[in-house]
Amino acid sequence: MTDFKEPLQSGAVRFPRSGKQPRQLVVYLHGMGGTGNTNAWFVEALQDVMPHAVFYVPDGFEAMFGNEEARQWFAMPDHWKDFWFTVHPSKLSEKARRKIREMYDAYKPAAERVVAYVRERMAYHGIGPENTYIFGVSQGAMLAEQLLAESDALSDRREDGSWRTLGGAMIVAGCLMDVEEVEKHPSQSRPEFVLVHGAKDTTVPFRGYLLSDKTMFYHGQKTESKVVWGRDHTFFEKEAMGEILRLASRWAHVRAEG
Repeated sequence: MTDFKEPLQSGAVRFPRSGKQPRQLVVYLHGMGGTGNTNAWFVEALQDVMPHAVFYVPDGFEAMFGNEEARQWFAMPDHWKDFWFTVHPSKLSEKARRKIREMYDAYKPAAERVVAYVRERMAYHGIGPENTYIFGVSQGAMLAEQLLAESDALSDRREDGSWRTLGGAMIVAGCLMDVEEVEKHPSQSRPEFVLVHGAKDTTVPFRGYLLSDKTMFYHGQKTESKVVWGRDHTFFEKEAMGEILRLASRWAHVRAEG
């Protein structure tokens, strides 16, 4: 990742209800069409199970169709076919592969800006990678999953070469955008992934989630899955919130840093 300098984003922030200094950091990346404020309800629910955390819900970097109230992290290619997520790129047509590369090229600068944003917040609060967590839904989940599966930009090396690994990531209704990039350079720090997906999802297809999980598992990443049976992409978080909170509760305790 390059050294990208970016002013703080607009959006929503929620501090620990106890009023005490935050000891954990959570950054939530919303889906296409949302904003930080329209998604603040999600982190307000998380406050119950991660009481030591400060939660940031930044706005996506780009307006959709010029509408500042509908944000996205990056623009999707024209004439994109969602089923391309479900097939290894080596088995797709050259046209489809070009579209995947076009999307990846749009994703990469957005990912660099997310890294810069998270790193700035880590430094501001004095919170290390061990106590930093990324949550995302839909396009925000896709960005987070690709970033963390293919890079170590939010983890740190100790002097002995071991990793101070990012605390974890919850990926809701997302998948990898380019499994070949993960195959070429998988994350070495191997953060913990929790994957939540609707079994009838066709927008971010269920089989795309399966291909992503298989790819990450094969390359040594730590994954745990929760399938929301009978639900499509529109379930988003609300219909799985009980399970999301149960799964997130593993991150309730502050970890030793350094």
